Parts: sequence; C-alpha cells; structure tokens
Amino acid sequence: MTALYPIQDVFTRGEISPRLHARASLDFYRAALAKCENFVTLPHGGIRARGGSYFVNEVKNSARKTRAIPFIFSSEQAYCLEFGDLYIRVYAYGARVGTVEVASPYLEADLFDLAYVQSADQMWITHRNYPPKVLTRTAHTAWALTDFEFLDGPYDDINTTSTTLTPSDTGHLTPDMTSNTTPSGTASDGGGSANAWAIFDRDKTQNILISGGGDGYVRFRNAGGAQRVVDAYWVTAANQATRAFDYATAWEIQGSNDGTNWVTLDTRTGEAGWGNGETRYYEFTNANAYEYHQFVFSGGGGDDANNTYLAEIAFHIAATDQIPFDLTASSAVGINGGAGFQTTDVGRAVRLLGADGLWRWAKITSRTSTTVVKIILYGHALPNTNPVTRWRLGTFVPGKYVEAGSLYEERLAFSRRFSVYASATGDFDNFALGEKDDDALEFIQAGGGQANDIVWIADSDGALLIGTSGGIRALSGSGLDEALTPSSFKNRRSRTFGCARIRPVDAGQSFLYVTRSRKSIAELTQTSTSKFTSDDIGQISEHIPKQGVVELAFQTDPDPVLWFPLENGELGGYTHQPSQEVRGMHRHRFGGTFAGSGWPIVESAVVTPGQNGVDDIWLVVKRTIGGVTRRYIEIMTTPFEYGLLEDAFQVDCGLTYSGAAVNVVSGLGHLNGQLVDVLAGGTVYRGLPVASGQVTLPGGATAAKWQVGLPFQSEANTLELDVGGQDGSVIGRRKKVAKVILSLLETDTTGLQVQSFIRGRWESVRMPSIVAPDGKAKLYTGNVDVPVDDSWEGQGRVRIRHVNPTPCTIRAFTPVFDAEP
Repeated sequence: MTALYPIQDVFTRGEISPRLHARASLDFYRAALAKCENFVTLPHGGIRARGGSYFVNEVKNSARKTRAIPFIFSSEQAYCLEFGDLYIRVYAYGARVGTVEVASPYLEADLFDLAYVQSADQMWITHRNYPPKVLTRTAHTAWALTDFEFLDGPYDDINTTSTTLTPSDTGHLTPDMTSNTTPSGTASDGGGSANAWAIFDRDKTQNILISGGGDGYVRFRNAGGAQRVVDAYWVTAANQATRAFDYATAWEIQGSNDGTNWVTLDTRTGEAGWGNGETRYYEFTNANAYEYHQFVFSGGGGDDANNTYLAEIAFHIAATDQIPFDLTASSAVGINGGAGFQTTDVGRAVRLLGADGLWRWAKITSRTSTTVVKIILYGHALPNTNPVTRWRLGTFVPGKYVEAGSLYEERLAFSRRFSVYASATGDFDNFALGEKDDDALEFIQAGGGQANDIVWIADSDGALLIGTSGGIRALSGSGLDEALTPSSFKNRRSRTFGCARIRPVDAGQSFLYVTRSRKSIAELTQTSTSKFTSDDIGQISEHIPKQGVVELAFQTDPDPVLWFPLENGELGGYTHQPSQEVRGMHRHRFGGTFAGSGWPIVESAVVTPGQNGVDDIWLVVKRTIGGVTRRYIEIMTTPFEYGLLEDAFQVDCGLTYSGAAVNVVSGLGHLNGQLVDVLAGGTVYRGLPVASGQVTLPGGATAAKWQVGLPFQSEANTLELDVGGQDGSVIGRRKKVAKVILSLLETDTTGLQVQSFIRGRWESVRMPSIVAPDGKAKLYTGNVDVPVDDSWEGQGRVRIRHVNPTPCTIRAFTPVFDAEP
C-alpha cells in the first residue's frame, strides 16, 4: 500500500457536530475538527492555544451568582461593572476602581434578565419588575444609580368609566385672589390699581384693565417672603380682545428677591392676533426661586391705544418645588382593574385633561388610600379644582415596566410586551406623544400578526430591529432614508428565527443573536432596505450551543470572535469573519474545577476596549477553592503573538511577577491549596503547590519574571480524512497512521504531544535542539515529524494536545498513513 500525505492547512470551521463526522463530501469537512478545546480557530486558517485568564478580584459575595456588564464611554474609557445581589462594583483595565460600590435594587435571581442601553456617561437599566434606573458616571470614582423619570408618558388608554379625579390644588403660584392681599400674598400693577388681584382670580371670562397705556406690569409677591421656582405660565386675553381693547404683544417674565433687582426668566415678542378669551401657554427652563414674579409688557394690538386688558395670568410652580396635594378618585373603578390606587403606584404618572382642554401630567408621590393619592403637577397650572373626567394612568407598574432599550435616530427607545416607546428626538426623558416629527412615538403590537413578546430592540442601519419570540421585525421611516416619525413609519416582518431574551451583538457586517430555545445562535443579515434574513451559524457545530447559551459578547481585536458562556460551564467561542468564509466554533474549559464538574463554571462574559488596542474579555468564573465556592473576576489575556517566551501568559486565574530574581512569590491567596503551573524566566514548572498565598521554585531556582496560575491544556482531534481511494471514498476503511507532520508557529514543542485514537500512549515532540543548554524552552517555527503508535483500527485520526503554560500555534498537520485499497 502507498503511504498517503493528506495535508490539512485550514481549521476555519472549528469543532463540528458528531452528526457530521462521516460527511466527508461536504465542502467544509476538510477545514474542520472533531474537537477544538482551548484552541481558537484563526482567520488565517490555523489554530492557536487561547490566552490564559488574569485574576482581577473576588466578587463581593461568592455565594451568589454575579453578572458582568460593560460600560463603554469611549475606546479610551471603558469599564466592567460587577452586578451582584443588591450592589454594583466598578472595574477598569484589570483592577477595581477604588472602593466604588453602588447600592442597587436588583436581586440575584433577576441579574441575567436585566437589559441596558448606554449613551456617553449614562446607562439606562431595565427589567419588567423594576422601575427603570439610570447609572451615571460623573468622574472615574463617582457613580450613582437613580430613578429614570419618564416625562409625560407613556400612558394607558383614556378613562371611559364614570370615575372622576378631583385635585385639591392647581399648581398655581398665586392663590385664588379676592383682593390685592387676600387670601395671601400681594398683587399689584404699574398703575396702582386696587383691582390688580383680579388677574389672578381664576376667572378667564373677564376684561381686566392692567394699564391705562400700552405698557406696564402685573406683579405678585409671595406671602411671608417665601421664594418659589416658576417654570411655566399661561396668559388669557380679555373676552373682548378683538373689539376696543389693546392687548399685550411683547413681554418679559421677571423674578426678584427684593422687588428692585429683577432677573428675566422668559421673553416673548410678536404675540399678535389674539382672539376673544384666547389662552396661550408658555414654558421656560428655570431652577431659581424668587419672592416676586412679574409680567412686564409692552405693545398693543387692539383699537384702543390707551388701555391694555387681559383676563388671567397663571404662573406654574415647578414640580420640584411644589408641595404635593391630594388627587381624589370618586371610586376605584377603572384604577388598577378596580383595586384602586396601590402603594406600587408611587412614582406613577397621571395625565389630566383640564377644564381648558389642555392635558397636564402629574406624578404620584404617595398613597393615602385606594381612592386618594398625593401628586405634583408638571407643565402648567390647572385652571380650577373641578373634577377631571378624562384622565390616563401611566403605563408602567410592577410586572409591567419596560424590558429592553436601544438608541435610534437620536431617540431613546424602550419595549414592553407588544409595544415600543421612543422618546422625543434629542430629549431622552420626554415621552409625551404628539404629531410633530420630533415628538415621542408609541407603537402598539409591534410584534406583528402573532402576539409574540418583544424580547430585545437594537439599532441597525436604517431600522430599529425588534426581536420577538416569533421572529424579527424592522421599524423605520416609511420612505427610503426617511426618518422615523409619528406620521412616517413602517413595521416590516422578516423571515427569521424567534429570539431569546438575550442581548444581541453587532458583529460588524451582521447581528448575532440567540434563538428562542437558547440552544442555537443565528446571524441576521440585511437583504434589502428594512428586510432581513437569519441563518443558524452553529448548525454544523450544533452540539456546542445546545448546552444552553447564557449571553453573548463580541470581540473585534485581535481577531473577530464571539464568546458565549454555556449552561454547562464551558465558554463557547465562534471565530466570525464571513467575508473570508471563516466560521468556526470552539470550546474552552478553564483551569481548576467546581464541585460536581470537571471544570469551573464561566457564568458571565463581556468585552470592553483594552488599553493596548486589544479588546479585554472579562469573565466571572466559579470554582471550588479549598472546599469553598469562589467567584472570581478574570480577564482573558491577549493571545501570544510575536513576543518573548517569558512574557507568554498561558495559565488561568493567574498573576504575573516582575522584578528582582526571587525563589518565592506571594500574593496568591486566591489559589491556596491549588496546584499551579509556573513559567519562570522561560522555564516551565508544573504542579507546584500554593500554601499561605506563596509558591516556591524547586531546587532553589530564581527568576525575575513569573507567570503563575492554574493549568489548562489545549486539545484538537482530527476527523477521518477522505483521500487516496482508488475506487471511491476511504471513509470507514481501515487505516494506520505512521507519523504526523506538524507545521508550527512560535510553539513550545516540549509541551506538544500526539496520540492515535486507538493507542493510549501520547507521543511527545522530540526536538532537543530547540531546548537551550540552561534547560529553558524555546519557541519553534517550522515543520516537525512525530511518530505515532497506531493500529489498523485507528481510522487515520489523531489527537493533538499542548500541556505546558507556553504558546502553541498549529498552522497545518499532515498525517502519514496507509489505507486499505
């Protein structure tokens, strides 16, 4: 029989499913492996042992599950957040940020259902059972978690029951005046009139003379020297404004604390064309409190050049400065399904249609009973305290809070069940609906024809992607390159897989997301404007994601790799460069163990930009150390490339020492009782014990550079190659491997071993010429021949493993074997 030399120089399809191990006719077969563990498939074709993991810190409470979440301000300022039971801690570039710890409401059981969206120094965090929160960074060590307040919306449907809501106050700066000094405060005008109070008497049907000429002022001084913040007002023209009266056409709203020195709060000009009894509403930004407020006017727009009349002026006390007042329901009908107001309604919005036909909104500050709550009023003062028949309660209550978020076209968008809510353009707090292009939006039944819950939303080119349990839809403007507005939108369905409630990732040319079963990963690609399709990227490696995907994190540098923790504790990897047909999955088992499993449990993984231009992969890893469960935050280190051997970091949960040559290093308390591998000065030491946080080199050896940590090994198993048959395929025919030729790049061959599938003996790569006289390993690039002890039952397959804490890159391998003719 003639010896065969079938080279495999491409591994870009990674580890494929056992169901495909006999499918040699498939195009990808010769680019695949039966096993790819702790090796990463490279876009260039080869495989490389993954980098080790650097120990950062133990989580606050190792007894409880912990999640990592990225906070990325920019490529130069990036953080990893440790979300634990009722707290958040902050890390950056391999270390905890001071003693920063923020109290949070999130329980351990809810951590992996949290959704988040970030813009600059703010992150909005959502969960169906928690009111939305905002995490804000004001400095490197200054972080705060606060409630996110939806301004004026969204709301449930308008009340259609007979229940009315009666306010006990109106939000006016002035009381209902009956004279210039009663019931409290002082009203005055520029003419010294005894009737100045009438402009503040809640009667909008009058003709009040406020000046005998075309200019003047109307003033109010708060009782007792009280200072109040005003942020809005409305003006009502005289009920005969179009007849023989003048009306104000230009004015300033001014504030003062001494009645002499005035600050302009708002200015208006060109306010002409008033109708009889017309009311106009004005708002401005102000946070300063004043004892005096005045309306200083000029101009004139009627037939009388000597007399200026108005009917009413109403200043609104800013909600932040109001004393909460009662809102009383006539019954519990229509409120929380007939249960009336609940304690959980505190913080909920209420919209009220005033007697003047203007909607206001309020926030519930406390609950007195099922029919009485206290509120603060936003926007404008109510015209009176009459019962309100048309009202709407805020949509969000416990169990019905928003669930996911995204930024899209300068809007902050959230989803809940079948609906999408988007803020006003450039105003992330404002969810007041309207008809203008930049007003807030609300889309109901965004899940499409089926009643499928929305599980995530994400910004994509030209569309807001809506991931539902039944598939993906695209929400966008109605025309090509047209912005999404209340009057211009389309909601398109795409033929895609249903989605799990796991945040998708942007992989450059496409989106990657977890399907509804959590047992496969799909790639979403755009086929045309607002049209998408999805494919199962893991179909040929289905056995890996079938372990159950926990979350996704995408690394772009140095290689494009998707990382995904699995429910069995492994870390899945997927090298993704579709433009080069690179789509290969691999599995990773980290050093150490967890009780009941042969490897530790990777619970969470996120990616942030690193300081050296390479992405940091943050991990939360659960191990059993000294009989106790420990959860550690670790960073997977940059893979070894073109460096010095002594700098290679190929251990897990490890640390580095660099300094004077020493025989003992300390600071390893997190690994007490464990056996570790050490790369010290280029020499490999395996299985050294850690005691009292220290490890000692045998024989009194010293080194100035140490890499110390838990060992792991990388293993690749080949498939049966189908080559050389005289009468067809040789799959299934007996084969015997005589040797393997490996093409290596920067590899420590002293840790490289090969084994046949039948014989149990591992054959080491014997190349004494690359070991220096001092015993230190050297990196080798080139081809090596490794004899293999095989039998005719081996099917021509071999195992390759690397066991040292040193680099290993395999560019190609060639099994030399004989096969039955």
